[in-house]
Amino acid sequence: MSNKIISNTKKNIKRNKWLSVSTILVTSIVIAISSLFISMAIIAKKGVQYYEKKAQVIVFFKKDTEESYIMLFRDKIYDENLVESIDYISQEKALEIYKEDFADNPDLLSTVTADSLPPSLEIRAKSVDSLLQIIEKINTEKETNPAIDEVMYFEDVVDNLKSLSKIINISSVVLIVVLVVITFFLIRITIGFNINSHKEEIRIMNLVGGSNSFIKLPFILEGLFYGIVGGIIGASLIMIPWYILMHYTEGTDFAVFITETLKSFDLDFLMRADLLFLLIYYAIHIIVGGIIGVISSLSAVRKYLD
Repeated sequence: MSNKIISNTKKNIKRNKWLSVSTILVTSIVIAISSLFISMAIIAKKGVQYYEKKAQVIVFFKKDTEESYIMLFRDKIYDENLVESIDYISQEKALEIYKEDFADNPDLLSTVTADSLPPSLEIRAKSVDSLLQIIEKINTEKETNPAIDEVMYFEDVVDNLKSLSKIINISSVVLIVVLVVITFFLIRITIGFNINSHKEEIRIMNLVGGSNSFIKLPFILEGLFYGIVGGIIGASLIMIPWYILMHYTEGTDFAVFITETLKSFDLDFLMRADLLFLLIYYAIHIIVGGIIGVISSLSAVRKYLD
């Protein structure tokens, strides 16, 4: 019985080759575009999380400010509900950081000493909302504290990333819903077309005692096939070009930028082919494609066979 069902499924797919091919291609493109936008949304979220964990507020003090005075200021503005951590950067430590940042430019290093760099406090806020409150406290202190030279913070960077992330998320949801609906109806129409073209065979099977499941299952498996193949191709349309790009740009400034960004966002597995990631990635696309295919074919079967 199962062999007969599989045989009927193959016949359904082969009889309308061009329709089957077009259905698979559209399903693949929909899944690939959906996957791309979901990936962008995840990366944008990772970017927000990364910058939220960075030293978001840096308070620079005048060069002759004593460490004990800076520590008093640190204790004054510390609030465990708002602040993740506060690090004191002495002039000597600032020089070490400067040397690391400009190690490839000896001309700049030769003219800078510890005495020429200001001490500072690097403050990590627990969130962007906390950051705004910390900045307000520091700016209030700055008005009456002559030791504070400058306050630098990354509010704009994080806010822009949050706005971008929100736009991507909303756009992704809208676009994905539209594309999935299109795929649903395309598979549904394809299955419906096959059912209509096999009406005589279906009547004969009913007359000779063919069960409902025997008649319906090949069409449901047909939709499952479209979804699974579409999922595999859709995943490949994303991953193969990505790894080709990473391979052929290796050693370039672009590759260095991408690599550093992925490391910062804890997405190291995207820098090279990772078997576990690829298995999970393809499995998700196959499952999603299969679900769309089965739901679409079930809808067609209910409409055209019941």
